[in-house]
Amino acid sequence: MRNISRKLVLSIIAVVLTVFALGSTTFAWFTLTNTSTVQPFSAEVIADSGIEISLGNHSTVFNAPDEANWVTTLNTADIEAFILADPDFTNFDHVTTADGSTFFTLGATALTGTTQGYIELPLSFRSNTSTVINWSNVTLTSPDYTWNSDSTFTDSYQGSTRAVTAGDDIVVNAADAMRISMISGSGYGSFVVGYENPSSDTNDVLGQLTNADLSDGIAVGEGSAGSTNYFYSKNTALPFGADDVTTLTTITSLSTAQQVVTLSDVSATPEFGASYFGQITVRIWLEGWDADAYNAILSQVVTTSFVFQGV
Repeated sequence: MRNISRKLVLSIIAVVLTVFALGSTTFAWFTLTNTSTVQPFSAEVIADSGIEISLGNHSTVFNAPDEANWVTTLNTADIEAFILADPDFTNFDHVTTADGSTFFTLGATALTGTTQGYIELPLSFRSNTSTVINWSNVTLTSPDYTWNSDSTFTDSYQGSTRAVTAGDDIVVNAADAMRISMISGSGYGSFVVGYENPSSDTNDVLGQLTNADLSDGIAVGEGSAGSTNYFYSKNTALPFGADDVTTLTTITSLSTAQQVVTLSDVSATPEFGASYFGQITVRIWLEGWDADAYNAILSQVVTTSFVFQGV
């Protein structure tokens, strides 16, 4: 592997979210019948000559690195096949996490742990020159969508609130409710980086919450502005746990690159085929507590891209 610019570009995961079984009620923190399905999408991971990458189970790659598929480009077919073969991922569901790796969804009577409803990509890196991998760029986009509200509620809007009456048109953007986490594998540092979109005309940043009470934002027991109050307007009740919400710390910009892994020296083990090796897990999910997590976003396409750079 030649030492050139040593960067990886994960350039374009386009995920189509489509409702396939709408029930009689629709609201954020969707009913269990209102989940979403991944349709065909394009994805590509490109590694310049200084780094190679492998997509696959971390233990499998570590234990048999000479049998892993090391490439400078992971094409659409490779990534799609991996995701669709994952038994824990059949669709996007409403989930939440405080650490970027342990997820919860709405159960019958409480928030319940889950390993489903989000994308998980285990990545391994190897290099003869780089000992650090930084996450240096990200895009997370979706077309704005005009939604005709089916209920009267209070929306979260540009740092404040606005009253929405049933029949009003409001603009939503699916990417604003999505999250990305990058977490280093065991033995390769203790790096956890979460990302959400910055504030915009369609987005108010949720950020990190610690034991936050989202139950009384509009009025006692009616929830905070946005999807939580919308949930209340549809059900005269709040999602389980609304009075004690903890979410992942997030950044909204990578103007300062974030380290996501330290590569270990494996030069004494020729099977690795390189001097340095490390692993991270990328997770992409729909944050149930986000103020923009309305059912309306389930018809939209979300596109994300990442740039990793070796140091």
